[in-house]
Amino acid sequence: MEKNTNKKTIIGWGVTILLPLIIGVIPVQGMFTEDLRKFFMITVFVILIIAFELIPKLAASILLPTLYLVTGLAPVEVAFGSWTNTTVWMVLGGLVFSAVLEECGLLERIAYFIITKCGGTYVGTVFACFVIGIILNLITFCNGWLVASVLVYGVCKAMGLKPSKESALLCFAGTIGATGCTVCLYYPGYFSIIEGSVREFIPDYTMTMTSSLKYNGWFILWCIICILILMKVYHTKDLKTSAGKEILEEHYKSLGHITGKEKRGIILVLILLVYLCSTRITGLPAAYGFMVISVLVFLPGIGIGNEGTVKKINFTTVFFVSSCLEIGIAGAAVGFGDFLTSIAVPALQGKGMLFVCLAFIIIGMIANLFMTPYAMLGGLSLPFAQMAVSLGMSPVTACMLLLYSCEVLFFPYESAGNLIMYEFGMMSMGRFVKEMTLKAVIMIVGFVVVMYPMWKLMGFL
Repeated sequence: MEKNTNKKTIIGWGVTILLPLIIGVIPVQGMFTEDLRKFFMITVFVILIIAFELIPKLAASILLPTLYLVTGLAPVEVAFGSWTNTTVWMVLGGLVFSAVLEECGLLERIAYFIITKCGGTYVGTVFACFVIGIILNLITFCNGWLVASVLVYGVCKAMGLKPSKESALLCFAGTIGATGCTVCLYYPGYFSIIEGSVREFIPDYTMTMTSSLKYNGWFILWCIICILILMKVYHTKDLKTSAGKEILEEHYKSLGHITGKEKRGIILVLILLVYLCSTRITGLPAAYGFMVISVLVFLPGIGIGNEGTVKKINFTTVFFVSSCLEIGIAGAAVGFGDFLTSIAVPALQGKGMLFVCLAFIIIGMIANLFMTPYAMLGGLSLPFAQMAVSLGMSPVTACMLLLYSCEVLFFPYESAGNLIMYEFGMMSMGRFVKEMTLKAVIMIVGFVVVMYPMWKLMGFL
């Protein structure tokens, strides 16, 4: 075992060092500037370190912005600019809140309730996790992904699952429901970016509640197909959980009457959900809710958290999220979006519409390796709209392809929802990559076989 581990480490370091060196010998010319080359070298180097798990994640998270800074690629306010991003503090607040809910017992109670209502079966629970994510998105305008992640983690704990293929599938189902389906549901943050870009070419364009659903609603079907395939591959019918339905129901009853702390926890959850639903009206960031709730749990009169709760929080996750966001910030600063545009338009001139659509998806997929979805949409929606107009395509369609490509991903760091679910430790990096690769293949094949013909039929192309 030790020899295999050493071999894996040696190979990992070899690839991690070799690929950046190959990028380093690519000549600087045109839009491919010295800063852009340096950005690719540093980013690929650290991404591979994380992918091969060569050093502790906390160290790798600190290494990325440090390299941006010490190599002169970015000043300190850019290299560590992600710490001024509310997403980092939203994640920290969410981790505090989830730790409190777990400690007071509410998470366990909710988890057992869901399992028993699903018949106490593994298969039923998998689909329940998927549907719960979608429901939370609908009632929170796609801001309920963190709550869903915590809930799915609680389900894994309640079923007695250790990190395995079974827990990985549960996490996969919950994540694609809560995070993945944002590409086809109403998400004010995404919509505002896309709408602003399209209005540069269609001044009176306005997105409706169902705009992305009409284009990308097929994604829900692709998710179901992925789950069914993985169930077959993982032989879930043969799964023996640590408890059957009767034992689960008995355990649920043994929790007794709901405690005062649990009641206060429920009130705080409802307050948070109401706040998330109201952000479209108030205009306040969703992050504020998680930031404030992480303080409320410790106040006198509420007191469902304590000093011991804080000590249980995995702060490595916060640094990891910050590091991932930093990729998008640095990428925008060195002109990554402009670089992609300068390459794409000449290469796509005169090509068929299906080829162009697939090229847009692939460009988005590549960009997602270096930028978060928000950074992608913020930095590439206007270039995509510009490319579309130059190629005789609707700018709306191009932006919807970019949105769709946000879920053609392979690694946890590519979106916050996937990252948080992965960080709960119920799925290995290898299983995560395999499951997401399957989803990516089905998304691309599904686009060619189903979505593209339907888009033509509906006049989107």
